[in-house]
Amino acid sequence: MLGLITQKMFFKIFGGILFAYFIGAIPFSSMISSKYGKNLFKQGNRKAGAANVLRTSGVKPAIFAFTADFTKGSVTILVAKFLGFENIFVLMIASSTILGHWKSIFNNMRGGDGFSTLGGITLVMYSLPGMIAVLSALVINYISRFFKYSSTLCIPGSFLILVLYTKNMNSQIIGIGILYSLVFLKSNSIVFKQKFKGIL
Repeated sequence: MLGLITQKMFFKIFGGILFAYFIGAIPFSSMISSKYGKNLFKQGNRKAGAANVLRTSGVKPAIFAFTADFTKGSVTILVAKFLGFENIFVLMIASSTILGHWKSIFNNMRGGDGFSTLGGITLVMYSLPGMIAVLSALVINYISRFFKYSSTLCIPGSFLILVLYTKNMNSQIIGIGILYSLVFLKSNSIVFKQKFKGIL
């Protein structure tokens, strides 16, 4: 497939990836929190995401932040589908969106973990299964608070539900699984580093 890419298609893909990065990089969470006099990079978990907005600014700002970040993921995949991208190219767009959220050019290459943005990506890529996966992630995230489990369990949990519902381990499912894993690792990077130091 990659060997058959024409020059026109190359620029189309490159433009799509660049567009996805800049959309992903829009720092909605930090913008919303700044209106409440909060600096996400100095408070809470020091990440620019909806979860930290909830910690530092409250429920209403967090809902706005979640919706905005969720929409970022949805919009980039909608545009990718409108442009006729499929399979690996959609995954490239999705990955670029998450990268933009992680390393925002508007926030000195800082950002959040990408939970909300990944949710928007999943919903548009998989429609009803995606909706079920997103809703399941929200439920897992909510329940985890009562049992002192990490809220990041919503990532492997929602992916498992997505796989069970689609019942098709194709290249796209595997690709989105890798993206899910990267978001999970990113969100737990500090924990993993501490445990690794403890082993050494």
